[in-house]
Amino acid sequence: MAMLNPAHPGETIRMAIEETGWSVTTAAKRLGVSRNTLHRLLAGTGRINPRLALALERVGWSEADFWMRRQAGYDLAQERRKQAAA
Repeated sequence: MAMLNPAHPGETIRMAIEETGWSVTTAAKRLGVSRNTLHRLLAGTGRINPRLALALERVGWSEADFWMRRQAGYDLAQERRKQAAA
């Protein structure tokens, strides 16, 4: 059964950053993205693309496939909610 309102993947990444004790700037550097890109993801307005998914895998935060599935699941749930409201 599909979740109707799953958490944005950025919430999980925020928790991982907090667990490491990294700042957003440090995390962005280690992931190879701009601070602004990471900020948008953490705010729930950015998306995980394949490049970022591989970067998350590289730092040991699960596999790239996991992150791509999380993003796809979130996107699909958002679209289901939009269509149900129409």
